[in-house]
Amino acid sequence: MSRLLVLACALLAASPAAGGTRATYNGTSEPRELVVEIADNGGAARVSVPGRDDYGLMLGDQFYLVKPQDGKPQVARVADVAAALDRVMPPIFKNLFGAVGGAIKDTPLYAVRGGSKTVAGIAGEVWLVKGLDDEKPDAAAEVVVSHDPALAPVGRALAAFLESSMVMMRPLIGSGAAMMVRQNRQLFALGTPIASADRFTLTKVESVAEPASRFVLPARTATVDELVAEMKITPTN
Repeated sequence: MSRLLVLACALLAASPAAGGTRATYNGTSEPRELVVEIADNGGAARVSVPGRDDYGLMLGDQFYLVKPQDGKPQVARVADVAAALDRVMPPIFKNLFGAVGGAIKDTPLYAVRGGSKTVAGIAGEVWLVKGLDDEKPDAAAEVVVSHDPALAPVGRALAAFLESSMVMMRPLIGSGAAMMVRQNRQLFALGTPIASADRFTLTKVESVAEPASRFVLPARTATVDELVAEMKITPTN
């Protein structure tokens, strides 16, 4: 074997493999596309909608919302947003985002296994779930989940992103927001959704080397008191 070939093989062996993951979901309604990026070490995630400046960051077990305001990034932890809303409106979230939040139960979803299905090349388990549609509580929606450990961080980040949108809907839907958070946690307990009742579908999973800078908070996190003050200035209902 020539020295050049030996050197080339050595360089290839020494090259770091892409340790991060990027999962892309398509939706039937807004957002039409959602991208979940997982850091190389699996300990952080970024959730974004292509074309938008706002995004979510999951660091450890906490989810943060980042959005530009007056040309500067503003950062708020979702748990703090929920706490602030509970202070300016009748409280509904209470301990839902606290230490015992994950253990809080609501009326359980009724789910039965319905076989298997492959989505975007990922093997999935089909569940038929009732209770997701308030207008049709007995209608079964098909949800396909993956039990691949490699996709578990994607599932955690996606669940937290969806919960953040439910929290932000509190002024519009009242106590239904807390119920939606509880149902979301029951749904994700089945596995990482890769297709859900024609609402969103996983279309692509890639191994990528994500820059560490994409998983760093760009500014100081707002306190609960600061969020309350802002909500009192900007009416929430």
